[in-house]
Amino acid sequence: MIALSRILIEPLYRLIFGQPIDDALPFLHDGTPGVPTAPDAADSGNEAADSRRRGLVLVAGGVGGFDLCGTALRYVLAVEGLNYAIHVFPWGHGFGRWFADLTNVSNRDLKAALLADEVRQFRTSQPDDPVFLIAKSGGSGVVVKALEQLEEESVERAIILAPALSPEYDLTTALRAVRREMVVFWSPLDLFILGAGTRIFGTADRVWTASAGLVGFRIPPPLTVSGSHLDGPYAKLRQVRWAPRMVTTGYLGGHLGPDSPFFLKNYVVPLLRT
Repeated sequence: MIALSRILIEPLYRLIFGQPIDDALPFLHDGTPGVPTAPDAADSGNEAADSRRRGLVLVAGGVGGFDLCGTALRYVLAVEGLNYAIHVFPWGHGFGRWFADLTNVSNRDLKAALLADEVRQFRTSQPDDPVFLIAKSGGSGVVVKALEQLEEESVERAIILAPALSPEYDLTTALRAVRREMVVFWSPLDLFILGAGTRIFGTADRVWTASAGLVGFRIPPPLTVSGSHLDGPYAKLRQVRWAPRMVTTGYLGGHLGPDSPFFLKNYVVPLLRT
């Protein structure tokens, strides 16, 4: 998929959107997390300091490395002028190894701990700048587990696209790490991957059922009475069902739709503005 992206997809994105934001990986591991400068930054100290990336977006894609969500976001964020660093977080076993990604719980938990560390490092370096976590499909298991390890309100928003988690997954602990909200996009048309697929092979949290990406997350019953959940962590959960109007962005309701740069531009990027 990486080679396909570089040969076929990225030239098309570059033609439409121009140059992307570089992946922030080198800056997240050289002792100065979160400090890449904008492409046109001047070399002088003051101007370079002013052009520092003022936020961080961490993206965990789906199993098997098939998704292009992170790639598309690098182009869309650049054209939208959001001065954020972005890092597509590698958590899987390699291209095509979707079954290992889905079933290896110890790897999921290890990568979730590393992702949580990335958030802490950035917040230590730039405590006043926002951090956003974005997950697609199987990456939702990594992001939710990372949130469960973070301190309260560590992340500005978490955005979950087509989550391959069970609908009854308890999000209470994860939601406490989110300052504003967790926004979940789900589609009743994602029948093949998040319907039949997770019934046969299991969800990221190892439950054999249709995923929350097909039916949405279920709010725990005690919290649904008279809207009493509004005072608890679930007040930060907002679920967005696929709608026919999304077709114009390239999201037809299927599993690959949220990777569309036009969907990301219209529905995800606005959530990254603070």
